[in-house]
Amino acid sequence: MRVPALYVSELALLLSLCWLLLGTITYGEFTNSGVEDVDEMLRTMVERFKGKINDDLSMIVQLDMRDSKESWHVIVEKGRKVTLGKGPHPGAHFSFVTTTDTLRLIYQGKMTAMTAAGKAKGSDYAPLDVKLAEDGEFTPLVRTQLYTFLYHFFNPSVPEKISLGEEFSRLVHGGHVIPLYYHPGFRSGWYLLKKGERLNEPGDTNPFPQAFIFIEGEGFAKIGTITTKVKAGESYYIPPNSDHVVWTESEKPLILIWLAWGKGA
Repeated sequence: MRVPALYVSELALLLSLCWLLLGTITYGEFTNSGVEDVDEMLRTMVERFKGKINDDLSMIVQLDMRDSKESWHVIVEKGRKVTLGKGPHPGAHFSFVTTTDTLRLIYQGKMTAMTAAGKAKGSDYAPLDVKLAEDGEFTPLVRTQLYTFLYHFFNPSVPEKISLGEEFSRLVHGGHVIPLYYHPGFRSGWYLLKKGERLNEPGDTNPFPQAFIFIEGEGFAKIGTITTKVKAGESYYIPPNSDHVVWTESEKPLILIWLAWGKGA
């Protein structure tokens, strides 16, 4: 599968003492707190992030707001020390560019950061853009740091939850997608396809193994040179370097989970 560019390209995780003292709180209660201010949302994310990371993590991340033209930065130091500062930071390893509305959707769990950052190609617009430092290289360490921040900083729910459904997705590469979990050597995603939509095209191949797990509806999949009818309750293995095109001719959407693993995934 040709996956959204952020997810495959070479440009490629907050539990505070006060929340612990408050005891168990549901995600719904948290997201209905009425928080509107960017600074307050980021401070909550910072506090919860401290409880999700290991002692060895360190990085500097910048957040630029398209609408207000303001910037913030997050400094993560060893020992789970995480601080929020106002303004740009010259030592940022990577930066995110977004709007207040997009940040609020992410904060409320209505869109994940990875969903917001998805692109079919590097030149496409995304609600959440990711940029490396000018002299930065997308090393395995930077890739791990990026995934950690995208998944765990931008998801303040505890335990972390990702909501599934068309209303939480974006249309990328022909299907409505919600990336699930990414780690170097592993990727997963939720896809919904409607009649007339097609996930991937012939020639969209990858050098690592993959699988489609169909969980709702029925349709067709071309895997390699073979086209077969597929339906909920079935899983199909996709060998490396194979075509894997999926579509449906039904009025009911076809929903699947996509997995990829191995070197390069």
